[in-house]
Formats: sequence, C-alpha cells, structure tokens
Amino acid sequence: MKDKDAMKMFKGKDTKAEEMKEAKALKGGKITPKQYLKGEKSEGEKGKDMTMAKKAAKAIPAGKMTPKQYADMQKKEGMKKMANGGSAMKKKGKC
Repeated sequence: MKDKDAMKMFKGKDTKAEEMKEAKALKGGKITPKQYLKGEKSEGEKGKDMTMAKKAAKAIPAGKMTPKQYADMQKKEGMKKMANGGSAMKKKGKC
C-alpha cells in the first residue's frame, strides 16, 4: 500500500475499532512497520506512546502480539489519558 493510502487509515478518533483496524493491516502486511509508525506519529503520538508503538510495530507482524491485545493496550492508555486530563504524562492536580 502506498504511503498516501496508508495514511488514510490513521485519520479519525483513537477508538478500539480503529486501533484494531490498524493492527490487522500491519499483521496482514497491508502496511509496513515504517508506515505504521509514520501514521501513529501523524496522530500526535510521542514519547512513551511512540515507544509502545515501536514495540508493537515489531511484535504484531512477528506474531508476539495479536491485534486484539494491541487494541486493548491502546484503549487502556486512552483511559489513562482521559483520567489525567488529556495527557498520559500529566499528573493529577498539576498543570
């Protein structure tokens, strides 16, 4: 899949369904790990989130992580972000 077409997959909200779709495309070989990381970066991922994305980009195609495990992990991180006021790095009570 061309980079332009692959990037369309990364537009939208970070829902479990979208993360599952991205992971299945990675596992199925429709997108490369490099395209996957570029897409995650375009979604605004950085720091700890990019580190997790890099690990997932290697683990999913290798069969060490399933798309469902990845989507569940991302959902858990999203819940942490919402509880902390929008950033997983932000601590409660501090701006």
